[in-house]
Amino acid sequence: MNIPKLASAYTPAQLTKYLDYIALPNQYAQYLNDPETFPKTEEALKDIFRCQITRFPYDNLTCHYSTTQLAEIQPDRIYTKVIGRDDTAPSCRGGYCLEVSIFFHHVLRGLGFSVYMTGVRNRERIDGIPQGQFKGWTHIVNIVHLPSGVGYHLDAAFGGDGPTSPLPLISGQITKNLGSQEVRLIYDNMPKQTRKEQKVWIYEYRNGADKPWNSFYSFAELEFFQEDFEVINRFTSWEAVEKRSFVVVKFIRNGETAGLPLLEGEVWEKTDDIFIAGKIMMANNVVKLNMGGRTRIIDSFESEEGRFEALKKWFSIYL
Repeated sequence: MNIPKLASAYTPAQLTKYLDYIALPNQYAQYLNDPETFPKTEEALKDIFRCQITRFPYDNLTCHYSTTQLAEIQPDRIYTKVIGRDDTAPSCRGGYCLEVSIFFHHVLRGLGFSVYMTGVRNRERIDGIPQGQFKGWTHIVNIVHLPSGVGYHLDAAFGGDGPTSPLPLISGQITKNLGSQEVRLIYDNMPKQTRKEQKVWIYEYRNGADKPWNSFYSFAELEFFQEDFEVINRFTSWEAVEKRSFVVVKFIRNGETAGLPLLEGEVWEKTDDIFIAGKIMMANNVVKLNMGGRTRIIDSFESEEGRFEALKKWFSIYL
């Protein structure tokens, strides 16, 4: 598929600062000062995706701790929030799905990838498990087509349930995720569809090869634009505030586990082969850690001051 390469909202200098911050493996150093020459291969796409999700956490804090209680999703404002200005250091912040994925979209554009954004229908959850109908558009993913001709789904901000690698748009191809979890995309219908010829991609997971598959969300290969997400942002920001849902999720890269209360066998050395070693999550009044096995609580608090301290201690986020 020939998708035109559109201009990024970010300058080459801004992209160089981004590439330096995400700490790519040594073999990518030659591209730092010429970002558009970044290789357009599956391996390079996987590496930059994993660097992205281990540097920019999913967090909906702006929806709670801003005067408007509305996330700002303009590309220039997101860049300033997470990377900073020319003379400032990155903030250790990320954002919620629209912020992080729009930011990553313009990074990918600036690196010369053929990429577009599309809207996503999440499913309702009961006790944290997707069990209900697919809702309206409340999420976002990027679709990249490589010169090889293969398309990939990139979800950089689905919280702890997100994929840890780009997923090929190949129905049924299984990809190993964190721990024993496996994920895949299938090309099928949502149960409530009446036009069965209008198939969609469905993101599915199972927590072990012997477990049943379940679906998180669906999307179509329909290009969405900034203006579409400005509309969606009004609802999703309001919903986060209305539900009093405070969430931060950061994936942990191998070699970057210092300061975590690890158990025996949970230490991985830093190598040029990037992989996701675990994830650390704040959900309302608790902080949880999952290093590929069972999720365990490592901190809890009862006050907003306690939340601020936990954000500093576990995520280096200062509000």
